[in-house]
Amino acid sequence: MEIEKVGINTIKNNPKNPRTIKNDKFQKLVKSIIEFPQMLEVRPIVVDDDGFVLGGNMRLKACREAGLKEVPIIRFNNLTEKQKDEFIVKDNASFGDWDFQLLKTEWDEKLLIDWSIDIPKESYQKSHPNVGSALHERFVAPPFSILDTKQGYWSDRKKIWRELIGDNGESRQNTLVENPDCAMGAINNGVSLLDPVLSEIITKWFSPLKSNIFDPFAGDTVFGYVSTYENHNKFIGIELREEQATLNNERTCERATYICDDGRNVDKHIEKGTQDLLFSCPPYYDLEVYSDLENDASNQETYEEFFEIIDDAFTKSIKCLKDNRFAVIVVGDVRDKDGFYYDYPGDIKRLFMREGMKLYNDIILSDAIGTAGMRANSFMRKRKVVKVHQNVLVFYKGGIETIPNDFPSLDFDREKFII
Repeated sequence: MEIEKVGINTIKNNPKNPRTIKNDKFQKLVKSIIEFPQMLEVRPIVVDDDGFVLGGNMRLKACREAGLKEVPIIRFNNLTEKQKDEFIVKDNASFGDWDFQLLKTEWDEKLLIDWSIDIPKESYQKSHPNVGSALHERFVAPPFSILDTKQGYWSDRKKIWRELIGDNGESRQNTLVENPDCAMGAINNGVSLLDPVLSEIITKWFSPLKSNIFDPFAGDTVFGYVSTYENHNKFIGIELREEQATLNNERTCERATYICDDGRNVDKHIEKGTQDLLFSCPPYYDLEVYSDLENDASNQETYEEFFEIIDDAFTKSIKCLKDNRFAVIVVGDVRDKDGFYYDYPGDIKRLFMREGMKLYNDIILSDAIGTAGMRANSFMRKRKVVKVHQNVLVFYKGGIETIPNDFPSLDFDREKFII
């Protein structure tokens, strides 16, 4: 059975529906559909041959209230009347019970109530007494100079984000070059994707509330999706490839805008001193070639020509940033044809410090091992170690004395730090 989209007026509520909903919960359902319409794709309305609802009467009513013109459905054909009656009742039956202790530990109580989960009062006292005491619960990840993506809390959170975002790098397949020193392809099945948990951490740690955020080398949808999901005002990404910019705009909300242009033209789209966070994970020179465009940084003949593009784009971007704000650059070093490193992270540091932004944090992002073990033997024949980390360089523009006032408290607050 396939999901199809049909006009909402072609679907009819079933008069035999045994399920009712109180008005307050119905309004929450309407609100949920308006704010999270993708949920309908996962739980479409089930109808019979004649368009009568077998499962989802209240969702259909809420969709009408929300003003939807079309709804996703699954059509269940050739059922007997007895089978239809059985389906209607079983679809509304609840065969399990909530683990309220787990709910209260892993989700914010206010959100659960907003999602119409009735939580017994006694379950609050049964919640984990030390909830929030772990650093990863308080800050998403422990605020140390090494961020370990191999931890369970990280991978669990990453899975949730990936399902929400739905970007698997389809528009960038086969862009990673065949380079034995390139760990990204092994980690992400041949496509480099920004880690959404890292994106969440950056928006929460280094941007004020309701920020304007931008990226002159936007690439995939991840940062635009995460930053707007985190309720920031606006994300602007500059992306050179038209097909990628179009796809990114389709997958993100209206507060995220991807502009198809050269990152060196960032100042033509963003006014000076208007942005609250500069974030970017720029190309890693020739490890991933995105296109054959002449102005594509990844398509340059030499590292010097490549970095000239990076330098120009970031120099202009720094001018777009407000005073007393952070810039966060995720970067990894790359080797030349003889196996020596170019010192790409060092060049980034020198660029930003030349433009008046001082290095404030130097964080190591410890990647998944992937195929590193298999590559270790061949690497060590030339005494090269396998690279399984990236650098997260955090720069600051202004006086650090304003940071406590300009940036929100990071004291534990589950409403603020939950997906």
